[in-house]
Amino acid sequence: MNPSNKKNNSPQRYILIDTTIFQHLGNKELASQIIFLLRDALKKGYGVSMSIYSLLELIDTSTIENEINAINATNGIKRFQINQTVLITAGHLGCLYKDDGLDKQPEKGDKVIAATSLLNNTVIFTTNGRDFPRPFFKTITKPMLKYTKQDGREVCLISYFLEPDIELISTKHQERIDEHNNKNIKKDSG
Repeated sequence: MNPSNKKNNSPQRYILIDTTIFQHLGNKELASQIIFLLRDALKKGYGVSMSIYSLLELIDTSTIENEINAINATNGIKRFQINQTVLITAGHLGCLYKDDGLDKQPEKGDKVIAATSLLNNTVIFTTNGRDFPRPFFKTITKPMLKYTKQDGREVCLISYFLEPDIELISTKHQERIDEHNNKNIKKDSG
């Protein structure tokens, strides 16, 4: 991961933090590793961002204290809004996943986050790689995160920096449109 630095202070590309990363910040061992990875990305010229949908996921059914903590923890992070284009793109991704034979579809919220990444050409930082299926998302790097459970067992958690394969997604979407149009042409001429 290494975008070329611009002469001004705005980042060339953003890292979109998935909700799972925010949730891991409650574990001090994981938090220090996550912060290290994000600081390293900032040094390389990336910006840090989130989908506004992650805020919903963080405060949904939480206590008031956790809600306040979530809002405070995400202040200052660029927030990508959800609009009609994001929702339509999320729906298109779901269709492409289905057409590709994906057995288990990601949740709708993960499709919204995936669409946000696609539309803004961001890198997704997550610990739930299944939510951003291959070949639609390519792995840039897979840093290992380690922590110790309360019972003393050490756990290794794989994190992922993923990017949307814009060319593949565009091609598959266009093929889907072309197939639909060809069926209509045959139907009209038959």
